Amino acid sequence: MKAQYQDACTTIHTSAGRKADLHLVPTDSKVRRLPNGPPAIVLPTPGLRQARRKRLDARTGQDGTVYQEGRRQTDVWLPNKPAYLRIYLDIPGQFKRVKHNEPLGKFTTREQARRTADKWILTKGVNNQEQLAEAVQPTETTFRAQAAWWLSELASGRLKSRHKSKRGRRIRTTTLDAYRTAIVYLNEKLGDKNLAAFDNAEMKELISAMEAEVKDNRDPRFTPKTIVNYYLIAAAVFATAKDRKGKQLFPRQWDLNYIGLPAVDKKAQNAPTVEAAEIETILSAAKDRYRVLYALLAGSGLRIAEALGLKIGKHLSDDCSIVLVRQQRSKKGRGIEPFPKTDAGFRDVDLDPALALLLKNYIGGRQSAPLFETSSGLPLSARNIMRDSLHPILKAMGRRSAGFHIFRRFRESVLQMSEVRTLLIDYWMGHANGEMARRYGKQLLANVRWRQECAAKVGLGFMLPEDQNNPLLDKSGQVFEVEIAEAVSQ
Repeated sequence: MKAQYQDACTTIHTSAGRKADLHLVPTDSKVRRLPNGPPAIVLPTPGLRQARRKRLDARTGQDGTVYQEGRRQTDVWLPNKPAYLRIYLDIPGQFKRVKHNEPLGKFTTREQARRTADKWILTKGVNNQEQLAEAVQPTETTFRAQAAWWLSELASGRLKSRHKSKRGRRIRTTTLDAYRTAIVYLNEKLGDKNLAAFDNAEMKELISAMEAEVKDNRDPRFTPKTIVNYYLIAAAVFATAKDRKGKQLFPRQWDLNYIGLPAVDKKAQNAPTVEAAEIETILSAAKDRYRVLYALLAGSGLRIAEALGLKIGKHLSDDCSIVLVRQQRSKKGRGIEPFPKTDAGFRDVDLDPALALLLKNYIGGRQSAPLFETSSGLPLSARNIMRDSLHPILKAMGRRSAGFHIFRRFRESVLQMSEVRTLLIDYWMGHANGEMARRYGKQLLANVRWRQECAAKVGLGFMLPEDQNNPLLDKSGQVFEVEIAEAVSQ
């Protein structure tokens, strides 16, 4: 090899039969043509090797070779001797094709064997353009690498939502966090697997593994809904692996029956609810600010992230009768996301007068701060509230642990039992409703007086605590000067 990079001459024969001296120089040399001599042959830079890859434009299809074992092509054809087809097949994950010998049987003539070989090539799709296109694509991409690229593109906003109602919009942080959680688990199962070799059989193994996993109490770790969501995320990772022309590198037709994807029965989903008496028990057992938080959740239908994202002086009216939902607390860290869960989440929720008075007294003299804050002035954590307050209360009541959505379900049931119009119920709950965008719907929802009258007619659906031995406290730890029961009676 060293001799190739020395300033030496190599003698070769030209097409005219003459001899020519060609100088070999490396690519990093500035020499283009030797003085008074022939052009220089530029050799590759030492230590660098161009990556080999399959080329689709170089594939014109192959016919294979029909032969009889131990005999040449020029030998006489023997009808009693079996014939074979020699052909090269593409194997996913490797550069070189593999030689394959297919037995064809016995034939009277070579032409009959040739026709049978052509039928076999057509049936197996050896020269199929789609299979050739898949064969020439890079096959070293792993699920872990593609999933990391997918998440980074979503986070940067270069990839948009594919949902029908949100197409073209940027993925929100909460959704991206859910994707990251799923990818952590999927990487444990599929991270090092090659996408080119991953198909329905491997997806079936994933579904079976998820269904077999159980918690410490022997309950299934994953519900059917979670398994379906993880499958959709895995399929999305495959779908986003594309070439420069936007065509999928690893197109898959997932057979849902074969992979055993479970059916989601909405009636069987875990959606615990509470009655009015249980709400009152929770409020009586809760301490300090948690009682105000639970009363707000049950009396307004706010999501827990929306309630913890409220700020005094910004998201409450002066008399606390209207809650302006404009942001929410993020699930991770202590940050605030400048938008609620959905577009319909931007709304003004009207409160019952008794609940509004409870909030006003709880705020006290504070002017600008998170409504529910820690001693250091940061928004409370939903996870800490469940650990320190809600779950212990539910356990003492003899109920299984549940999330904050029990308050939201309770509020919706109260609204549904009332005479309030569905348009207003969906508005207060943050549900999408096509009538909201129409002229008549906008006019109704903009009528604050009408909304507040409806909220007062509906009421809370439960009684606020009146226990004098366990009075409500504001953030500073002072007892409210005006008791709720007295204020309501006035």
